Amino acid sequence: MITKRAILILFLFAALVSSIPHPNLQKREKLGFVATVLFNENDIKGVATFTQFSSKVCRATVQFNTGFTSSNDDIYTFKAGNHDITPNNFIVKPPGIAAFRKDFTNFKCNSLVGKKFTVKRGNKYYNMSPMIFNNREIGKKIRVT
Repeated sequence: MITKRAILILFLFAALVSSIPHPNLQKREKLGFVATVLFNENDIKGVATFTQFSSKVCRATVQFNTGFTSSNDDIYTFKAGNHDITPNNFIVKPPGIAAFRKDFTNFKCNSLVGKKFTVKRGNKYYNMSPMIFNNREIGKKIRVT
């Protein structure tokens, strides 16, 4: 009888301990922040999306459909705010570029709110707006001009 009680007490203790949430789970940062920049003015058309992929990684996905007249990728640079997001190798097939993805650990996606996305083509700069930032956590869109 004592053995059954001991087993029951151990079982209840194990069930109680396993139901307590791990403290590291409470420290998670809110993920899922998405910043989207739509390009539909000037010569360049396309989209750039920045997603908080993990607590340390902001992932950029960029694609342009028009506005890239030269296949020389050295004349193009991309900046989000003051962060250079130009990939090492990307494919330019005029009039657009192939989609590219790049991960960043030196900034968080929410730091891009209010910043402009800039494309440099040769000596010409394109500051893209409007910028729409969508936070899926709260489900509202903010338009930044």
